[in-house]
Amino acid sequence: MLADLIAPNDDPDAERWARQRRAPRACDQALTGTARRWLRQLPPRRRPLRLCVAHPRVANRIAWCWADMGLSEQVLEDLLVDRRGGRRGFAPAIVRELRRLREYNAQHRREPRSEGLWQTLGRLSGLA
Repeated sequence: MLADLIAPNDDPDAERWARQRRAPRACDQALTGTARRWLRQLPPRRRPLRLCVAHPRVANRIAWCWADMGLSEQVLEDLLVDRRGGRRGFAPAIVRELRRLREYNAQHRREPRSEGLWQTLGRLSGLA
């Protein structure tokens, strides 16, 4: 299984990254309950179904981070941008799904702005 992730051309960088990757777990092969709930909460056109089938480990990771908008933004960015160099990357259809998720995360999930003291007082007093 791990050998499938290493390019067959004896690339030393690929071997180094494969050694640093954690050992595969059973939950890497299927979606967790958290990931299934996360999928049901997404709008149908934003659900990354191809990603879930081809890379359940990655979908599980996104689902675990989704509650934190900033963290999910970072995870999606790390999946879409190769900072290590030499990564094989995802299939084009999966890249499109990840981009749609990143767009949804940025446009439709807004962190509530914290209210300042004067705004809070004004709201509570009925002046704002």
